Amino acid sequence: MNTMRQSCSPVEICQRFLAYAGRLGATNLLAGTIPPPGSSRREQVSHVLLETWPEEWSLRYFSNGYLYHDPTIRLVCRDNSPFLWKEISQLCVTDNFGSRVMMEAAEFRLRDGLTIALRTLEGKIVGFSVAGERLELEAGQAQALQLLAAYALGHAIVLVDGERRRDHVHLSSRQRDVLHWAAEGLTTDQIADRLTISKNTADTHLRAVRERLGAANTIHAVAEAFRLGLLS
Repeated sequence: MNTMRQSCSPVEICQRFLAYAGRLGATNLLAGTIPPPGSSRREQVSHVLLETWPEEWSLRYFSNGYLYHDPTIRLVCRDNSPFLWKEISQLCVTDNFGSRVMMEAAEFRLRDGLTIALRTLEGKIVGFSVAGERLELEAGQAQALQLLAAYALGHAIVLVDGERRRDHVHLSSRQRDVLHWAAEGLTTDQIADRLTISKNTADTHLRAVRERLGAANTIHAVAEAFRLGLLS
């Protein structure tokens, strides 16, 4: 997170993200808000925040309107939890165009991927995909990528749109405690056990943290907390 914070451009964010994700087999990434149906290629591309997709594939993808047939985007628009591309093969069985999109991506060495649905502070849906020939994710690594993706997205938005003015966010010591353990990947139950408090109390503290940070979920809250220096 600290090295990501030092990034001065979207290109650097991509490089730092892939420095970690590359160890898991990822070679490329694409992240952006979802444009409305029927948007032109230029409008679609304007929604992209981070990209290292192969240039030829990116041109084909946006020029041919693949975005609106991409099964990964369909799941992102449903606010789906993070998913591996290999898990959506069934979705392509009855969708020839969707299957075609995934097969053509594989031609550009984007055969295996992970897609994460995120939201901006304004509530806009964001699709964040990392891919390569083969991803090798062990337990907990998908969640680590989700957290890193949320932070990368937040930092990219700051670089593109400028720092958002925000009143100083004050968190109680207990709220900082639950946020710290959430950032370590613990579930609400595990946080409650670690702090010797009830699950309901841990959940209440996490809800308060999300509200104060204007976050849609806990992953988003953790990313915002890192960006604001509330976590290190």
